Amino acid sequence: MTISSFFIFIPSILLGILTIHLVWPERHPLTLLLKLSLGVGLGLGISSILYFLILQVAPGRISIMGIQIILATILLISTAIRERNQKWNGVYLPRLSGLQWGLACTALIAFVISILTFFNTMVSRPQGEYDAWSIWNRAARFIYRDPENWQATLSPDIAALGHADYPLLVPLNVAWGWETLGGETLKVPMAQSALFTLAIILLMFSSLAVTRTIGQASLASVVLMASSGFILNGTNLTADIPLMFFIFASVVLMYLFSLNRNSTLLVLSGFMAGLAGWTKNEGLLFMAISPIAVIIVSPKKMSLPFLYYLAGMAIPLAIILYFKSMTPPNDLINSGNSLIEKVKDVSRYWVILKSLSTVILDAHVIVFTIYTVIMQSHPNHSSKQGIYTVATLLILQLLGYYAIYVITPNDLAWQLVTTQNRLIMHIIPPGLFLCFNIAADPETIFS
Repeated sequence: MTISSFFIFIPSILLGILTIHLVWPERHPLTLLLKLSLGVGLGLGISSILYFLILQVAPGRISIMGIQIILATILLISTAIRERNQKWNGVYLPRLSGLQWGLACTALIAFVISILTFFNTMVSRPQGEYDAWSIWNRAARFIYRDPENWQATLSPDIAALGHADYPLLVPLNVAWGWETLGGETLKVPMAQSALFTLAIILLMFSSLAVTRTIGQASLASVVLMASSGFILNGTNLTADIPLMFFIFASVVLMYLFSLNRNSTLLVLSGFMAGLAGWTKNEGLLFMAISPIAVIIVSPKKMSLPFLYYLAGMAIPLAIILYFKSMTPPNDLINSGNSLIEKVKDVSRYWVILKSLSTVILDAHVIVFTIYTVIMQSHPNHSSKQGIYTVATLLILQLLGYYAIYVITPNDLAWQLVTTQNRLIMHIIPPGLFLCFNIAADPETIFS
């Protein structure tokens, strides 16, 4: 059942890749690799939305797999027709220097080690961490076992740590995977988490290969895979890795828009941001702050890009609003009058700052920041605009997390200890993407 747990996601992935290729018909081989990485997450996001809609109109009576195969076939035919009418010169891989081959092979070795580490950890801990079976797989079981009464997973009677208000992208994909295979196998959440983890690594490589060089992309990929907790986070079977993917994908697409002003990329960026909100509540914060970055990426003519971005976000936002109308209120909303008291308590600000600094000012982060400053290149105007945009997104997301800690109704020390590493992990990929777009690439240094 291990192989079939991966195979059931093939129509979803095809759906995502073909959708991106149809709306963004760039044919450069490195761009095709970028579309592949983006398509994995986009397809899984689309499949969760489709299944959610099925639960509203005909739960248990419409095959989600059949719908996906039909849609993927339509897109495949549409792509074949369009490509037949286009001038096609074939796909030519870029010629690599000896240095690039060495760095690419190093990245490949790190990739193989990461895969082995991932699956070795999964075998020893197939249930994932506590949140996996108490929140995400618990919700998936409610939906799979009784799709007609799937709203039982939203019951306010579920313990507060069960988080009945959490969005359903991850549980829905697990539930329809079980429905397709006819049983509750843990291989399905494992497969979904593996796909998102590998997609982040591929997205890091392909995005920097497109915006910078193969050498820079290889270095960034190795640093990402070596980042403390990244691979382990993927084996937790929670929603943090999918959320990390959608935030990163939205950031990359917005950066690419700053380079070539293709409005389609802004639509895709908005949709990815919306999927971040459909993945986890922290993604709602990213949805709220990300439109501000559109103003920075296009300051002179911001109205049209702003509309494109919001248009991309519209469908996931509508799904989220409908879903949230049925869920119990979040614990932050239920904090009542104590919220004002917490905001006035100056000591909380210092405790939060001191705690977060232990993560943000980690030795590895300091060394890498110094490296970025020393090795900084001289980006052109478009690249600078993209760099400012990504930096703004990272700063606003951090400030948002800071504000949430200030008003949390839970014990502050407990909240910080149990969540701060995970929250910082969400923005590590875009942070690395930013640094490697600032730093000089190895091809230039050793030319």
